[in-house]
Amino acid sequence: MFSQIVVAVDGSDHARRAALTAARLARQLGASLTLLTVYHQPPDFEGEPDYSDDLESAMRQAEATLDAEVAAIGADGGPAVEREAFAGSQPGRTLLDAAESGRYDLLVMGTRGLGRLQSALMGSVSAQVAAHSPIPVLIVHGED
Repeated sequence: MFSQIVVAVDGSDHARRAALTAARLARQLGASLTLLTVYHQPPDFEGEPDYSDDLESAMRQAEATLDAEVAAIGADGGPAVEREAFAGSQPGRTLLDAAESGRYDLLVMGTRGLGRLQSALMGSVSAQVAAHSPIPVLIVHGED
């Protein structure tokens, strides 16, 4: 049914739950699993050396996020994972680009409350992705 699963991770508890759920599903289905994180690219007007320093810091944080999720999945019994980190200012759009790439047939992500007012004004990333994704989206709820 699903052979190429991608899971969005951002270091949150909800993303961890989604990553572990995706890993278990990939194991059961014999599917490949890719961890995807989006890091903030500093604005071009920031200038040097601040731009390079901020970009390097964001990339290190993205790698640390991926490292932590790989370790958690490994401690839970695998499977092996691929890793991707993308620069972007809009995580929802970046995840939709991944879904539209044709490389995956299931996108897994956690849900996180933004607060009533912010959620009402902006909507959540998971709602945006679920509404516009060309592939199925599994949203894993947290305990809160």
